[in-house]
Amino acid sequence: MKHLVQPSTLQLTMPLGKILGPTTVVLIVLLCIAEWTTRLESFQASLTPPKMGSRHYQLGQKLSLLDAEVMRNGPIDCIMVGSSMVDVGFDPASFQTGYHEIAGRDIRCFNFGIDASSASSAAALAKILVEDYHPRILMFGTDARDYAVPPEDRDPAAILNTPWVRYRLGIFSLDGWLTEHSSLYRYRQHLSRLFHFNFEDTLWSETKLDFEMLPNGHTLIDTVAVYINDPPNPEDDSFEVVYYSNIYRPYRLLGGNLDALEKIIDFNGSETQVIVVEMPVSDGLYYFFGNGEKDYEQYIVSVSQLADLHQVSFWRTEPLDSIPNDGWSDYSHLNVKGSGIFSTWLGEQVGRLEVSEGSAVSQP
Repeated sequence: MKHLVQPSTLQLTMPLGKILGPTTVVLIVLLCIAEWTTRLESFQASLTPPKMGSRHYQLGQKLSLLDAEVMRNGPIDCIMVGSSMVDVGFDPASFQTGYHEIAGRDIRCFNFGIDASSASSAAALAKILVEDYHPRILMFGTDARDYAVPPEDRDPAAILNTPWVRYRLGIFSLDGWLTEHSSLYRYRQHLSRLFHFNFEDTLWSETKLDFEMLPNGHTLIDTVAVYINDPPNPEDDSFEVVYYSNIYRPYRLLGGNLDALEKIIDFNGSETQVIVVEMPVSDGLYYFFGNGEKDYEQYIVSVSQLADLHQVSFWRTEPLDSIPNDGWSDYSHLNVKGSGIFSTWLGEQVGRLEVSEGSAVSQP
């Protein structure tokens, strides 16, 4: 009997490990090249700053500007944190002018005011800024609103719920960790938009901003409000009037925000001096409070007591009445003229404080 012999075919198989190994190496090399590329100043120069995973439009931009300032000129001397009142109201250039006039030397400051921030979100950012940039002066420009808006409100939550901010506060997440350590991860959305030829919000040349932010972090507003000393019209349903009315009519200070103020004050030490500054407000703002100036004074007393308890300076501006009528852009925000006046004054006070060898000044 003859046995049938099946024809044989040559089959070559490569072990899975021999495929995965080189592929993994190539992938790692490509990721390293991409990470290195996204860290290059030449790569970043034409792109808008990464948003650091935040819903807030200013966080990434302010961090990018601050990093650029440090890269150009070395460590920063002072940083001012706070809300939009700081963002538009603190002019580092005018501050330096006032400081130099008294101290006879220069000082480099950066405006890290974040629109719609509160005491809680300012405290979170202050922690990051002190740890990363080690300013010798940390100023907190504060107002009554800082203590009335709860941390879970969407405005401060836009900062506080950012995974990267939470990571820096000790709440781990992979998103926060990657944002902290990987430039490629920060720019992933930029790369995706470039891949799809979507240049808006990606390239500076294609991005239109509604405001001008200087390299020192100061946002310029040149509008002049002519109504700042007048009571609001009860029938006015504009955003400004409705917004202020909702915050100030039932005014009360929240304990969590006062705790946040205390956290900012706790940064006061041998390396960093903390100064709390009352941001100027117009007389017209008092009309929005349910109890008028009595509510406003409640905020002043609470902040003063905490500052005194920790032996930190709290400087008042309202009694000075130094901002002219054409120095306001609305009831509580300074324009370019007003910010120049306020910032020059503030620089003079800091200069006097340093000339007096760091002795505390409770009231300029």
